[in-house]
Amino acid sequence: MRDTGSGVPVVDEAKADPAEVKEAEAACADKLVVPDASPEELAVAQAFTDCMREHGVEDFPDPNPTTGDHDGLEKLDLKTSPEAVAATKACRVGKPGTGGKVGG
Repeated sequence: MRDTGSGVPVVDEAKADPAEVKEAEAACADKLVVPDASPEELAVAQAFTDCMREHGVEDFPDPNPTTGDHDGLEKLDLKTSPEAVAATKACRVGKPGTGGKVGG
C-alpha cells in the first residue's frame, strides 16, 4: 500500500500480486463505504470530465453522480496515449496557482 496524500491508501501495483488484490477486494467488498461527494466535488469532477473531452479524450466517462468517481477509466489508455497524457496534464486538479480548481 502507498499513501496518495488523500488519506486513502492505494495498492502499489509494482509490489502487489493482482490475483491476491482481487481476492482481498472481493473479501472486503461488504465493508467498503464510499461517502457521497459534495456538490463542490461533483462540480470539480464534471469540470475535469469536460476538460478531458475538450482536450481530445471524447470517451472520458461522466463522474458517478453519487461519489464523483470516474468509473470505467480502466477502459481508456490514459498513460500512453499522447492525447490522453496531454489532456491529463492540461486538466489536472490542484496545479499550483489554481486554488485546487481544474485547469490553470
